[in-house]
Amino acid sequence: MANRTRSNRKFERSLVLGMDGLDPRLALALMEQGKLPNFASLADSGTFGPLQTSNPVMSPVAWSNIAAGAGPGHHGIFDFLHRDPDNYMPYISLRRSSSGVFGTRYQEARQAPGFWRYTSDAGIPTTVLRWPVTFPPEKVNGRFLSGLGVPDLLGTEGQYTVYTTAPPAKDDPSGHSVIQVQWRQTDAGLIQTVLRGPQIGRGRFAETALIVQRKTSDTCMLHLGGDPAIEIRCKRWTPWIKVTFRAGLKRVRGMVKLLLLEVTPQFKLVVSPIHLDPADPAFDISFPPDYTRSLDERIGAFHTLGMPEMVHPLSHQRYGFDAFLDQVQTIRDERKEMFLTELEQFRKGVFAFVFDHTDRIQHAFWATRDPTHPMYDEAEAESYRDVIEETYREMDAHLGEVVKRIDRKTLLLVVSDHGFGTFRRQVHLNRWLIDHGYMRLKGPQKAEGRGLFQDVDWRHTKAYAVGFSSIYLNRSGREAGGVVKGSEAARKLQDEIAVQLQTLVDADSGNRMVRRVYHSREIYRDGPRVNEAPDLVVGLEPGYRASWQTALGGARAALVEDNDSRWSGDHIFDPDTMPGIILSNAKLSGQTFRGTDIAPTVLAALGLERPRQMTGRDLLSSDGARG
Repeated sequence: MANRTRSNRKFERSLVLGMDGLDPRLALALMEQGKLPNFASLADSGTFGPLQTSNPVMSPVAWSNIAAGAGPGHHGIFDFLHRDPDNYMPYISLRRSSSGVFGTRYQEARQAPGFWRYTSDAGIPTTVLRWPVTFPPEKVNGRFLSGLGVPDLLGTEGQYTVYTTAPPAKDDPSGHSVIQVQWRQTDAGLIQTVLRGPQIGRGRFAETALIVQRKTSDTCMLHLGGDPAIEIRCKRWTPWIKVTFRAGLKRVRGMVKLLLLEVTPQFKLVVSPIHLDPADPAFDISFPPDYTRSLDERIGAFHTLGMPEMVHPLSHQRYGFDAFLDQVQTIRDERKEMFLTELEQFRKGVFAFVFDHTDRIQHAFWATRDPTHPMYDEAEAESYRDVIEETYREMDAHLGEVVKRIDRKTLLLVVSDHGFGTFRRQVHLNRWLIDHGYMRLKGPQKAEGRGLFQDVDWRHTKAYAVGFSSIYLNRSGREAGGVVKGSEAARKLQDEIAVQLQTLVDADSGNRMVRRVYHSREIYRDGPRVNEAPDLVVGLEPGYRASWQTALGGARAALVEDNDSRWSGDHIFDPDTMPGIILSNAKLSGQTFRGTDIAPTVLAALGLERPRQMTGRDLLSSDGARG
């Protein structure tokens, strides 16, 4: 437990401002061009540099490192996706859930306390908003709003829906999101369908009526549930529309935004994931529970989903850059209001806040900066190549407002979890394992394995890839169908796969694809969760990223393919190539900074001792000694 005396307190306040995905190389270049004056000014008077990221380089892992002051061996987040060794099924790492007679129960996924736990327990006012991997919300001595990990009303990460009269497309990347509708024969201008809500029983879902009445060639009237009709126009997101579902005797409230893409010749309507209504959430996403309601009263309804930026429908070519930007700018404005509202009340203690639209913008628009990317288009680059730079400049403007509002008694730490780079080629790691005899497929799907390991012959499989960097051995006594027996055999197999995989070359270009393969025993040396780690972590060269099929346990016929998705930028490369940033108004000690150093520094600023399980160091300490 942290020291409660706070006799050696260095600051009255500690403000941790997260900016997801800001890259130190790009930030430095813009600073040198005079485009980030507030960053540059703070760097001159304080500290600026790269912040060592997590291994692997993923937001849930990196933000958990920053919060806990320790690595995955302590907090248990090793990838976006983990797997259940009892059945090999991938599951998302952002939260844990279980179903019972009283519905779904959620539990926190991160298994090590964040720095706010120690400040709150010491009686220090503590406010944490939108920090990743913080659902369900934690009780603190202040206010708490969960971030990445909050599901939609259906319990998913963000299930959007497309209603269309167009015939089904072959090889639709997300065909399950499409609902076929038709104009009524008796009324050529009317469509009657339903919006599906939460599950209310086995195979049963709550529903509410969705009725569309054609008005003109680019406008319709829409009825959702029993509410009055609203007019919707092509290419414009609607305001929030509240919707109520009946779940037995209970009413469950949510809200959606809609984007009418086309009325003729084919009707096309996109409906956002169903967000919790912050004025009446179906389950708690804040502490105190009514905090979302008070925010709603102050700033209006806001996106509650953990990852609200709809990049996937952009990747699936449901809509274009303009519609995506309109949505992201709305989220940005909500977050800015939310942040400034709390900043105005910040008098003492800790305030931690994360802007994450900065990450999604770079995922979507990186190809506009990379003429060698398969998705590069000169016309698009001409229109959108400045979007990423403008996002960095917006963050600089936010920083300027922060600096005006703080004094010398406030420690300011601006951090990003990782950097960014181009994602040109996708690597199918399970295909490599098949080609080298470590995995075998069965049945009619021998040429190409479907997702969720549906076609894997576990009796003849020694290793498998799941998530975006993780390879597990199929170990006897650990996996349900394990065949690798004994620790010595496992160690030998680890070494063998690592050596061979590091020689992997892209046959089309001759480029090396793997920078380094890490043994879990090397990078996760301590902590109560070490035994849950993958056996190997693959650090790919920038430009190459594990495929979506790999993440979900699939195996394409090809080993490597072009990335033809709008998700053109990424960061899941070797950690040495993807540092985040640290920027502070204090002169921090040492030459290198790690994400795990942030938590002990926040505690030290307020006079609290570093807890034993934190492996990071206090960056305010003159000796720079590590714990």
